[in-house]
Amino acid sequence: MKAFLKNNFYIIITLFFTLLLFQNNTVFKRCILNGCFLFFEQVFPSLFPMFIVNDILMNYNFYYIIEKTINKAFKNIFGFSTMASYVFVMSMFSGTPTNAYIAANLVREGRLSSKDASIILSYSCFLNPLFLYNMLNTIFAYTTITFKLIVIHYLLNFLIAFFHRKYPYEKKEFQNAKPLSFSLTITKSLKRSIDTLFLVLGTILFYFILCESITLFFPSPILSCLFNGILEATGGLAKLTLLHINNHLKEIMASLFISFGGFSIHSQIKNIISEVGISYKYFFFSRCMHAFLSTLICIIIP
Repeated sequence: MKAFLKNNFYIIITLFFTLLLFQNNTVFKRCILNGCFLFFEQVFPSLFPMFIVNDILMNYNFYYIIEKTINKAFKNIFGFSTMASYVFVMSMFSGTPTNAYIAANLVREGRLSSKDASIILSYSCFLNPLFLYNMLNTIFAYTTITFKLIVIHYLLNFLIAFFHRKYPYEKKEFQNAKPLSFSLTITKSLKRSIDTLFLVLGTILFYFILCESITLFFPSPILSCLFNGILEATGGLAKLTLLHINNHLKEIMASLFISFGGFSIHSQIKNIISEVGISYKYFFFSRCMHAFLSTLICIIIP
């Protein structure tokens, strides 16, 4: 009976959405085009090069350089393993869902256990710093606010990592793998990167359409922006630029969107890690904690 009701619920929602699609065809067409434009202008240029860079570095055993250099400091402070340090450092510069992409590949190659990867994902969720800087500068007239939000975003991830410093990472015994030829590495990387990026694009478009559907019933600009930011952070930040409200409230909303990441990013992460047995729950709970703390900080410190 429960399954029957659940199935019929999804059927009714889908048919209702189809009716909305026909009634507001122009609106949804513009929404999809805006989603594609945002993806190719902001997301694709940030993620695609870093996917390729990561695959090249992994092929040539770059994590051994990490182990010999910064891993000792990270191990003393956060209790990191070599692979935890590698994922963390790469994520700081390339953003999410690169962290899931890297962790999933390491699990596939047997260099990282799925349980360790689940913990690492919880504190390595950084939105791409270049994307954040450019997007926040379009919202706020003062770069001090931009840097404040970026610093809060990064420091709270460090704090979550510190909370896990006693976690016993599994010791993996492996030797330097023989690198593939450069041309083969690029070919494999291009295929894997494009597959992942199309998954990201599809997820973003789905949530853009969902946001537009909800907006039809909530014409209030603030509510519309809030729903967009919770579902899709990039779209929420884009709508935030159009709101005529004071900067402090904009700071609070922007911090919430950035920290939680939006269900779009959550879906992207979940899809990427689903095939390798990495748990999603740690990631979800850490994003909720991050969003709560960052919002509280912005409320207290205007």
